[in-house]
Amino acid sequence: MRIITTEEHLAGTPIHRHLAKYAAEDAPYGAMARIKGRPFDPDPVLFTDLDQRIRDLDRHGITMQILSCPVKSQLLPPGEAPALVRETNDYVWAAVQRHPDRYGAFALLPWSAPAEAVKEAQRIKGLGYHGVVLVGRASRDSEFLDHRRFWPILEACEALNLPVFVHPGAPLKAVQEPYYGGLGEEVSARLSMHGWGWHNEAGVQILRTILAGVFDRFPRLRLIAGHWGEMLPFFLSRLDQSLPQGVTGLDRTITETFRENVYVTPSGMFDYPQLRFCLEVLGAGRILHAADCPFLSNEGVRAFVEQAPIPQEEKEKIAFRNAEALFGLSTE
Repeated sequence: MRIITTEEHLAGTPIHRHLAKYAAEDAPYGAMARIKGRPFDPDPVLFTDLDQRIRDLDRHGITMQILSCPVKSQLLPPGEAPALVRETNDYVWAAVQRHPDRYGAFALLPWSAPAEAVKEAQRIKGLGYHGVVLVGRASRDSEFLDHRRFWPILEACEALNLPVFVHPGAPLKAVQEPYYGGLGEEVSARLSMHGWGWHNEAGVQILRTILAGVFDRFPRLRLIAGHWGEMLPFFLSRLDQSLPQGVTGLDRTITETFRENVYVTPSGMFDYPQLRFCLEVLGAGRILHAADCPFLSNEGVRAFVEQAPIPQEEKEKIAFRNAEALFGLSTE
């Protein structure tokens, strides 16, 4: 059985060194969340060397990874972002093309310069990218993806059939200390980021996108949400109860929109209760596989699907068929 995973990352790209200053301003406690030897301490070889990484894919029976740069390109000023994003996308695409049967990629966009982001979306589609990634909020301030100035980008992604991977990022500074502070430096940092905070923030971003009517306007737009949907699937019934169509004015319920426009991935959270819940709420056709490599290991990626207590047809959808259909990948 083919295994295609979709939330997998690489570093060492041109944009990484330029973003260091802005990333430190955005989340000054970030280093405390990635202490060596703790969970989410990435293997530097897997993070930067795609040739060496092939051996790890072979060892764990993974057919293909769809890669992305887990960086906040939107932190860059509008005057800097377009050129640096283009350079990075060219670098990444050249790297993955050394092994085109093993890697695909999501592109970065210069979100701080929306008109240029539309042009870059058109350009990277021509290169062969499989989608785009947004790490955290869509701006360096408090604007989420639902803000009207980003709608031209979403319109372009819909027209170009480019799914948008909504990856978590550090929460707003206004909530970092009152929500997550005061628990000791490392606990607060990890809680604010991969323990809870950035998943909550990603879920809020997707929910706001639904409530703003983005999918009524762009019904063929597709989002991807890692970590079993960034908390949202487990609260959809409550959201429908609290925010019915008579309140929202939307064409569909929140649950209907999520089911039809959002894919979810496990992102290394290989737990069968979450799988069963998402299968019941969303259906097997809306689940993509993902390991969150190299923040988490590729170990267990294949076994999670092969040993899942579900029908073979559902295993194949999650393992590779959904990804092939969404990204237009070869079935050979």
